[in-house]
Amino acid sequence: MYHYRGAGLDNIYLENGYREAMYGDEKVISVEDVEGLHKVIAGVLIEKSSPLTGQEFRFLRTEMGLSQLVLGKLIRVSDQTVAAWEKEVTKKVSGPSELLVRALARERLLHSDGQISDFIEMLVELDQKIAEKICFKETAEGWEEAA
Repeated sequence: MYHYRGAGLDNIYLENGYREAMYGDEKVISVEDVEGLHKVIAGVLIEKSSPLTGQEFRFLRTEMGLSQLVLGKLIRVSDQTVAAWEKEVTKKVSGPSELLVRALARERLLHSDGQISDFIEMLVELDQKIAEKICFKETAEGWEEAA
C-alpha cells in the first residue's frame, strides 16, 4: 500500500496503480493515470456526507484551476476567507459556500456542462453592475430587458 501525497491530502492510499523503481540509490514511485485518480478523489470528496476539511477544499479548488481570489469572488467571500478555510485557521467552511464549491466541482471536474458555472458567473457580473434604472420592453415573444 502506497501513501499518496501528490494530491495534498493526508489520507489517500493506493492499493495498486503505481510502480516502484530504483533511481540510483533512491526509490521512486510512478503513479499511473494521475488525472483519472484525481477525478475519482474529487468525486469521493464531492459526495462525502461529512463537511470538507481545509485540505479537501483546497484540493477541489486547485483541481478546478481556480485561485483563492477567483473562487472567493464566485462564492462571495474574500480570498483571505478562502485561505483561512484551507489552512483551517477558522472553523469549517460555511454551509452555503461549501455547497457551491461542491456543485462547481461536480460540474467542472465530473460533468463539465457549464450551466452552474455560467449561472454563478452571471450573478457575479450582475452584482458588479451599478444599475440606476433597469428598462424592459414588450416584444412578440414576451417581455425582455431593453438595451
